[in-house]
Amino acid sequence: MKFSERFRDRVSPALIPHLAQFESITANLARENTRMVLWQPPENPHALVKHYLDTLLMVYTNKFYLLCQALIQTMNSDNFFVYGLIGRSLIEHTAILRYYTHEKMQPLLQDIPADEEIPPETVQELITLLNRHLTGHRFDWDTFLRDYFDEFEGVRSGRLPPESQVNIITCLEKWARQNPAIANLYALFCDLVHPNLGSTVLVGRRLDRHISIGGQQGQWVGLEIFQRTFPDLLALSREVDERLAQLQAFQQRFPEKAN
Repeated sequence: MKFSERFRDRVSPALIPHLAQFESITANLARENTRMVLWQPPENPHALVKHYLDTLLMVYTNKFYLLCQALIQTMNSDNFFVYGLIGRSLIEHTAILRYYTHEKMQPLLQDIPADEEIPPETVQELITLLNRHLTGHRFDWDTFLRDYFDEFEGVRSGRLPPESQVNIITCLEKWARQNPAIANLYALFCDLVHPNLGSTVLVGRRLDRHISIGGQQGQWVGLEIFQRTFPDLLALSREVDERLAQLQAFQQRFPEKAN
């Protein structure tokens, strides 16, 4: 998946390397996306931790790949309104991933030497966190899709109580303490998707000294917004890479054990 030549010709030359880097990230995610994980939580606690970590890695690989793919497609079709939606989603998914790995799981493991066995109480605490990360929700999905879920094995194991997902604002506040700029970036992308001036300008064009809505004349205002915000979205990939690597490092701490 690549940005079209038509789109490349319309952006600043300074952005071309950023576009190429984003294409490379998308291609790498596509290659990782070929692996399959069955959602079948095992009984053994250590194996369950590894299962949750493996599942989360594939969930994020799939989500980030689809979001990156969609971003390229929307730019190639001048759908700048959807660019705002994708940008906000990228920030939120990165914030959630960072919150659970860096703010919650890392503190539990950092003081336990790598050559020591993880205490059972810590394993159980991690299982609760991982279950919440993977399945936490606010909507009653069990009722809405009960007849659908009942056809599958392992989707609802019944061994853990339902968990409510953490508020995205909590995740962003934690992240903003380390990277204050993320708060402004998120505020901008929220404004770009809310029914107000932000989302309005994304569907508008600049025609002479006016903003026009509809028609085919003029240059998209969204193109200017893209050029000013895309480098910041691209920078999220460093955070994503670090946190996915952290999940993989956690996996190494939990060798599967026999019951």
